[in-house]
Amino acid sequence: METPTPLPFRQIGKGFCGSVWAADRSGVASAMKREDGGTYRSVTHDSAMHIIIEASLTSLQQSPHHLAPRLNIPAHRELIASDNTCWWDARKQRFPEGYEACNTLITERILPFPKATRHKIIDLFFLPGSRKALKASRKDEDCLLRCYLGRRKDAFANPSRYFTLRNKPMQIHQLEGLGLPVVEYAETTADALAVLFWHAKVDGNDVEFVLAPPREGEEAWESEVLGSHRLWILDFDCVKPMSMDDAGIEQAAKAYYRNDPYYPRPDGNNAEDDDLWQIFVKRFLSASEKVLGASDLPGRMIEMLERLGRERGLRRAGLRAVETRG
Repeated sequence: METPTPLPFRQIGKGFCGSVWAADRSGVASAMKREDGGTYRSVTHDSAMHIIIEASLTSLQQSPHHLAPRLNIPAHRELIASDNTCWWDARKQRFPEGYEACNTLITERILPFPKATRHKIIDLFFLPGSRKALKASRKDEDCLLRCYLGRRKDAFANPSRYFTLRNKPMQIHQLEGLGLPVVEYAETTADALAVLFWHAKVDGNDVEFVLAPPREGEEAWESEVLGSHRLWILDFDCVKPMSMDDAGIEQAAKAYYRNDPYYPRPDGNNAEDDDLWQIFVKRFLSASEKVLGASDLPGRMIEMLERLGRERGLRRAGLRAVETRG
């Protein structure tokens, strides 16, 4: 009996840390993040932070507190060194020509939304002239949706750079328009940050939250457009340990605003955003107490976030005034 030819690896994403690859197969699969991006980005560090965060999240999800019950983190599988000749000799030919051995992090692959869901998203959010090409695009089959709870459509905002389904940003007005459970998403991210800050003791810098299908058999949210889905947290190469004091709070609060707008923010411009911020705060403080017990650290974190939010709001108001006068 002939041995089947191994499937080639196909690039399914690319970021500052490096390119992400997978073999096209059904069911449980792996993703490989190559360290071929920015000079100062490391999949070795990504791997170390991933292990810490995965252990903390699993511990709190399985505890009696059941924090973030519909949040997934890809399972950490293996860190492959560039000099692991045994691994690379067996697999290098599955990458396109010119791709050399490098440090590579292997994790569970977050499976993309199916074809029917992708086509609904394209019909709803892309201009008619681009829909046919997007529906036929192999690259756009790798569809995950970034969950932006801290950004709403605004005439002052820059136009979107994204004309692809790969990591397509979904701003809060779009999520609301689809009837998606934004309050539950906000509560889930609040739980996640409580786990990151107080159990894993890391600042959450540059992590991502995406909407994607669940693992088989998992409880999930249901939507007419998205179908079954959960939140997934990923990308830990910029995460740093934080101290449990004012310096650590300032570090994490700055990371909160430096990140893409995955979380509700206290500097919104309408009542809905203000309400969502209050929901987020209430859940964050509750989840933090379950992790830490009695402590003033979570309250001090919220005070810092609100102070930085006010400063951002004042700067934005100044820019609007300049724009209006212009």
